[in-house]
Amino acid sequence: MADRISDLPDGVLCHVLSFLPTTAAIATTILSKRWNALWRTCPSLTFDDSDYFFNSTSQSYSRFVQCVHVAILLRDWHQTVRSFRLRVRSSLCDYTNVTVWINTVVQRGVQHLDLCVGNLFNLPSAVPTCKTLVVLKLEKFHIKNIPSFDFPLLKIMHLINLYFSEHRDFAQLVRASPNLEELEVLDMFIHCRKVEGSFDYLPKLVRATVPKVDVPLGVVSNVQFLRLDWMEQKLKHMDPNRRVTVFRNLIHLELGYINSIQDWVEVFQILKCSPNLQIFVIDKMYLDPLPLANREAADWIYPEFVPVGISLNLRRCCFKNYRGWRGELGFVEYIMGNAEQLQTMSIYSNIYTKEDQKFKMIKELSLCTRRSACCKLIFE
Repeated sequence: MADRISDLPDGVLCHVLSFLPTTAAIATTILSKRWNALWRTCPSLTFDDSDYFFNSTSQSYSRFVQCVHVAILLRDWHQTVRSFRLRVRSSLCDYTNVTVWINTVVQRGVQHLDLCVGNLFNLPSAVPTCKTLVVLKLEKFHIKNIPSFDFPLLKIMHLINLYFSEHRDFAQLVRASPNLEELEVLDMFIHCRKVEGSFDYLPKLVRATVPKVDVPLGVVSNVQFLRLDWMEQKLKHMDPNRRVTVFRNLIHLELGYINSIQDWVEVFQILKCSPNLQIFVIDKMYLDPLPLANREAADWIYPEFVPVGISLNLRRCCFKNYRGWRGELGFVEYIMGNAEQLQTMSIYSNIYTKEDQKFKMIKELSLCTRRSACCKLIFE
């Protein structure tokens, strides 16, 4: 049988190899002599030690480390690394090796950097000033004692499980990325908040997932997609005369709560500032059944106003971890009774909800008045 694949141009073969884990790309060298040098010119490098995470020995893991060394350090020096994705979660992983690998690809002009470490490593020194980066994704790194960041080309930044020594370090990181289009911050821990960092407005930002207490709303006011987590936490130093942030471009809004919703007034304040909203999601992220004492206060007051975003533009609304409490039912009644263009109202009950409770919820929800004739109620 003819080997038609090997007859393809080098550029096509390298493009195919870029979709494979680099260990698999290196293994193609057994196919023929033609393949021996191809992996060295592949613009994307991907390494994941998940196969060694649970059942690994120092000998087997050393083979993984050796493979990474070969792919990075023996690569043709004139070949740039466009994308580098590294997942190392084994306890056998050595910080020195990780630092060498990352600093080396940074020197090769890497544009897409996706890093996840199992242990809390300090961010390697070459990363904060890598001016070629367009995409930066970091998971489980410690950010401390970094004098400056400089990401003039960065468009996408994802920060997951990062540990910052001070809040101003986080602010400095965001401020150093003036061309950001997408920002995602999840499960961030800040050791010291005595000195709040300052932010700059991000005019090109389109998507943002951020904790409410750590990023001023004015910074993300231009987005089309916004998720605010830790909504139940109160902002410090609230100025009653502060300028209200209006989200004129916002189409999709999600509010994430760890516990129950205590402040419905705040919810409607945000809705009032979102005149073009089409999709709204409330996500109560807790899963454990809460005792009666922890339930939200039963002081739901039906709002006197209907924001334009709700009455004229809202198409889809979703409530996750619904418990059927007074405020929750009142909110659903309010949305369904005032949203003229609403197409779907999706309710997802808490996993601990019993069948008889679900039946009661469905009965209550079915009685809600629907302003939109085409509104469908979905209950799961």
